Amino acid sequence: MAWIRKGCLTGVLGLVLSVLAFWLVYGGAKEQLDGEIARVALAPEHVAARGAGQKRAAPNETNRILFGDLHVHTTLSVDAFMWGLPLMGGEGVHPPADACDFARFCSQLDFYALTDHAEALNPRTWKMTRDSVRQCNSVVAGSEQPDTIAFTGYEWTQVALTPEAHYGHKNVIFKHDSDDELPARPIAAPGLTTRAFSKLSALWPLLAIPARSIPNQQGYLDFARHIRENAQYPFCPDGVNSKDLPASCRERAATPHLLFQKLNEWGLDTLVIPHGTTWGFYTPLGYTWDKQLRADLDDTNLQRLVEVFSGHGNSEEHRDFRSAIVTEDGLACPEPTEGYEPCCWRAGEIIRERCEEPGSDVCQKKVEKARADFLRVSLAGHVTLPGEDVPD
Repeated sequence: MAWIRKGCLTGVLGLVLSVLAFWLVYGGAKEQLDGEIARVALAPEHVAARGAGQKRAAPNETNRILFGDLHVHTTLSVDAFMWGLPLMGGEGVHPPADACDFARFCSQLDFYALTDHAEALNPRTWKMTRDSVRQCNSVVAGSEQPDTIAFTGYEWTQVALTPEAHYGHKNVIFKHDSDDELPARPIAAPGLTTRAFSKLSALWPLLAIPARSIPNQQGYLDFARHIRENAQYPFCPDGVNSKDLPASCRERAATPHLLFQKLNEWGLDTLVIPHGTTWGFYTPLGYTWDKQLRADLDDTNLQRLVEVFSGHGNSEEHRDFRSAIVTEDGLACPEPTEGYEPCCWRAGEIIRERCEEPGSDVCQKKVEKARADFLRVSLAGHVTLPGEDVPD
């Protein structure tokens, strides 16, 4: 009997140690909180110097140019959080408070807007966003010449696999910062981005990372918790006036038309700025900007600006080549130009190089199939070529 008791004690002790080890590696995940905004403004002489410099350059000009950033992300956005992880060479979380301090002291902007991805926000973090903007503005409350003004907003981040279903991204920004002049919820776009930012199955490949990262596993645990937190809130029911929906659900709009309809239901002073319309690894081949001007996809009262340049790329640049040609039968692969070889064309040439007889009809059919396969899966065309590498 003694050996049985000893075996049981050993088993219990082993179980306890296993639980403790699991907790040390995977336990203790923390929710992301806002930081502490510096409770001091720029010195008035620094603020005055901005306008004085412009006055010296244009003494007869009565207007003044203000510099701002209406596309600001913090680590409330899942993609920004990911880039802050040690695995990506990141420096950790940067909550909304950091955006205020960076705009005020580093960039010395006249204004900025918090526009984290709506697909990554939930009722708690949306409240954090609103509170942080108010705290930033309270530093200069009553000032006749504030150093920086903060605006509340979010990004409607729509992505689709085909040009017909793709609309691009839009930053939604509100003029005032009091809760009675702000919506109860941000409005997300259903589809790829929402799934990427709140799909629990996406966390399974990450299970091994914390164990390999000791003692620096905390960031990965917090990242997983951030995604789990978003996933725990239900989506709002469709077909209900936005103002009548509960604050505890996550609201979605599948198209710009529906987004504008929901914003108009609130009747708030709102500005919508599209971006990511023709550029980006998420933009389907064959998409063109003129779709943004369709009457059913535009609202001139809300959409009064367009973002033409950012670190993502330049939508204003004219390019005399195309990565794909839209035809009545679908997408076709254009021939190379002097300075550009379309990826679909390159896919065919890779297959040609693998043919035993590159000039044969059989090989040509394989080449044409490779081009068509590349176009058919659009942005993921590279996966249609087994064995390819970067030099290819």
